[in-house]
Parts: sequence; structure tokens; C-alpha cells
Amino acid sequence: MCLISQLKTAILNCIPDFTWGRRIRENLGLLEEKKVEFPGPAGILQGRLSNETSGNRGALIAIHPHPLYGGSMDNNVVEAVVRAGQACDLITLRFNLRGVGGSQGSYDEGIGEQDDIGAALDFLRQRFSPRTMSLVGYSFGAFVALTYCHRQNHGVDSLFLISPPLFLLPDNLSLDLPVVKKIVLGENDEIALAEEVKSRIPMKRAEELIQVIPGADHFFWGKEGEIEKLLVSEYPEPGSPVVPY
Repeated sequence: MCLISQLKTAILNCIPDFTWGRRIRENLGLLEEKKVEFPGPAGILQGRLSNETSGNRGALIAIHPHPLYGGSMDNNVVEAVVRAGQACDLITLRFNLRGVGGSQGSYDEGIGEQDDIGAALDFLRQRFSPRTMSLVGYSFGAFVALTYCHRQNHGVDSLFLISPPLFLLPDNLSLDLPVVKKIVLGENDEIALAEEVKSRIPMKRAEELIQVIPGADHFFWGKEGEIEKLLVSEYPEPGSPVVPY
């Protein structure tokens, strides 16, 4: 990764951990979440769970941005994703990938992190047997979630990518998987450029998949509500029958 990209990523992922950022997030209406731990391939992974008694019986897992540059489950975009899941009465899980916060293990360049996603899916299946399973990855989290869904028998019903960083995606790693339901980009995102993302997907499919949020950059500060509304529109109304994608 070039130095400029590293600096951009470091800045964007550290900002949500500043005190003023936490104060903003405290007022955004998150429902109560329960701290949980579950086994991962590199040790115990720590997360937060909500809507355990959901009548929807679908589940959503939010995957955070780059661990080496301050990315964690406390990121502002991750929290917007959780709020969207809660609004749709989905079981939600956000967790720290290996080596982040209280999660054991160490950074593995997005390889071992794929197995962490598998462990999170297994945790929810064993505990709740959800009828549908959705992944929503942001930045590095989008890269890891997409790569995981290139595996056979990944067991994911829907995948949402928020600002997937193309410099991490090999040319042969297709964005055009059937499981991908939406790719959310910021109009002014300098890391996941809309035109470059569109060039990686057949035109007709790109029109269906890509949603650009006006005025947003890779931070999505002040645009979290737009992410939340977009995701809510993609899920069944609370109380409706759950129909897998």
C-alpha cells in the first residue's frame, strides 16, 4: 500500500475513536447491546449482540475497517449498520477481528480475518439458527467479507459492501457475485472511487448494485443516517415473513 493510502486509512479509521466522536455516537439511538465472546480460529473474539429475541429471525454481521489503522467495531459506519439491522428487527452482531481490542490473535492481512467471519457466522447459527444471514463490510471489512464470500458454501444470503478499497482487491476478485446486493460509495470517496468500482462490474449489473451517497467521502461523517436508510430499504419490514435473497 502506498504511503498516501496508508495515511488516508489511518486518519479515517482513527477519527471514530476520538472523544467527540463517541459523544456523537451516544446520541444516535443505538438499542442496548450485550457483550459477547465466541471462539475464533486464533482465539477468543469479542463482540456486541442485539435483538436476541427478534421475531424476524434474520441476522446481520457488521465487519469493521482496517485493524492496523485504528479500525474497530466502534467505527461510526459500523454503528450505522447495526442501527439499520436493529430497525429491521434483525439479530445484529458486530465484533472485533483478531488482534483488535479484546479479541485474541494478530493481524493476518485479511486472510485469517476471513476465518473470523466464519467463526461469527457459526456462533450465530449455533445460538439462534437464523433463517437468513447477512454480512455488511465497510472498507477493509468489505474486502474481507467479499473475499470470504468467494469461498464455496459460504452460507451467506446477502452481502453489502460499503466503500470497498480497490487497492486491496486483486483484479480477479469479482465484485459481481450473486450474493452481493448493494455497493455503497461516497460521491467524494478518494479510496473507493465510484468510476473505478463501476469499471469492475458489467454496466447493467453496476446500475443495480451501486448506490452513491452525495457529498460523502470515505469517512461518511454526517452521512451515517443515509447509510442506515439505504440498508433499511433493502430488508423486509419488521414482522414481515423473512424471504432469503
